Amino acid sequence: MDIDIEFEQEVARFYQSMGITTGPGDIQFRLILFVLARNGEDNVTRFSEIREYTDKIADRGSIGGKMKSVFQLEGLARKVGHGDYIITHKGLIAADFIRSTSTYYKKVKDLEHIIERIPA
Repeated sequence: MDIDIEFEQEVARFYQSMGITTGPGDIQFRLILFVLARNGEDNVTRFSEIREYTDKIADRGSIGGKMKSVFQLEGLARKVGHGDYIITHKGLIAADFIRSTSTYYKKVKDLEHIIERIPA
């Protein structure tokens, strides 16, 4: 699974514009979840792998804090070593949901483009 940071930022801004600032509207959450899901439920994801994507949009401290306060606390990922995480089944469900928000965004944008082309 390829992760397009610019597209995911665009999707997050779309949801933020509707007042949804967590989950689908949180670019850090989206990227972390996609990196964890890409590696799968039984495979370790290194913190450095997550940072390859998140360093472009946030500082390291905020990502480490989010890993503890959101992903581990809510049971979306388990820490299995220093800087090593495994996504849980619950995390995979969350990743599927976030993927569906990207699909919905694409459909909305496609529909907007069609409507724009309809003569008044």
